[in-house]
Amino acid sequence: MPTIPSHLRQLLSQAHVVWVATTGQDGMPNVSVKTSGTLVDDEHLYFADMYARKTYANLRADPRVAVGVYDDERRVAVQLKGRVELIEDGTLFSRVVQRLKDLTQQLPPPRYVVKVTVESIWDMSTGPHAGDAYGDGTRS
Repeated sequence: MPTIPSHLRQLLSQAHVVWVATTGQDGMPNVSVKTSGTLVDDEHLYFADMYARKTYANLRADPRVAVGVYDDERRVAVQLKGRVELIEDGTLFSRVVQRLKDLTQQLPPPRYVVKVTVESIWDMSTGPHAGDAYGDGTRS
């Protein structure tokens, strides 16, 4: 598992709009916008899902996910790929829900939380490192 670089941990420590790509049982891709992407620790990205529809069904069938994050102010775009765990209750669920509530009061209560174990990180920003993987020796 790659280490999430410190500048990305700083960026992702705030709630972000993230684009979540999943695949349905029929192989059809799906992209969904979530307004709650954040880090709770140094190895996992979390997002809450308030509606539990297509993304939920897809992740139950196939736990692989790609998550895109873009920060216009910093001009940073990154894609994180990994596998998920769906969390519907318990200590971690409560911790993530509280963290999101502390970051923004504008979200409805989530039906579940998605814990993404990050397996690879890709630079999607413009410039000389576009398309490079973090942790492969070309980026740090």
